[in-house]
Amino acid sequence: MSHARLWPDTARIDPRAYPVQDAVAVYLLELDIPPPLAQLPQYLSYLAPAEGARWRGIRPAERQWQYLQSRVLRRVLLAAYTGREAARLHFARDEWGRTLVADHRALYFSLTQCASHVAIALGSQAALGLDAETVFPVRPSFLQIARSQFSQADLLQILTCPEPRRYGRFLELWTLRQAYLKALGRGRAKSLSDLSFSRASSGLLLCRDRTPQPTAMPPMAFLSEKWVNSCQLALAYRAGQPVSLHYLNGSQLRQDWPHTQAGSEYPRRAAWPPPLS
Repeated sequence: MSHARLWPDTARIDPRAYPVQDAVAVYLLELDIPPPLAQLPQYLSYLAPAEGARWRGIRPAERQWQYLQSRVLRRVLLAAYTGREAARLHFARDEWGRTLVADHRALYFSLTQCASHVAIALGSQAALGLDAETVFPVRPSFLQIARSQFSQADLLQILTCPEPRRYGRFLELWTLRQAYLKALGRGRAKSLSDLSFSRASSGLLLCRDRTPQPTAMPPMAFLSEKWVNSCQLALAYRAGQPVSLHYLNGSQLRQDWPHTQAGSEYPRRAAWPPPLS
């Protein structure tokens, strides 16, 4: 695997070409495995003291690397979109517990990481959540998790799938839940079984929350995508915004989320989920 360098690939991060005012931009970075140790001092130089202390305490080494690259990606992207120096960014929380750049409430973000990728969604609306999960290996306990934490309707979706597709459906429903809770902020304390997801005949993803929070502005649009058979992504956001996905590895830079066009959150795929390949 070629190294997923953030330098000099920061030239790919162009806020003018990919604005986030009334829009959402998602940046996806495949992790270097094994990590390029020669670049470690450069990566660490971006972290605040508290981030560096947390990094040193993380085990095993794979999770330590996930954390480091996710925090560096967050700083590099937010610096590009705010015009500030990456290493000098400071973070705060809004009234719902969502992290944002201190003194810069015009920009919201959601950060996620898994064994194979780190990703961040940027936008101008607070209700923004992104989640990623590695597709392989299959979690042996996924049905047990679904039985204990999913609504009956969503559990039934999994159980009625052909067996080879059950884990794929589980990952879609799991990441959609996590993205929804991240978009709510403090809503991540909500029971996962309160949520049910379905797809309308038009292809639009729908969410039913049995216990909505009256003072919270929930996400109203959802996207779900399996990326190159290795990473399941889910996005929760406010409806009516164009969404773009930008891949920071290799020579390809994907400019449109696979199932959206500017201003439309309607997928073009009729069947859900896609066959696992």
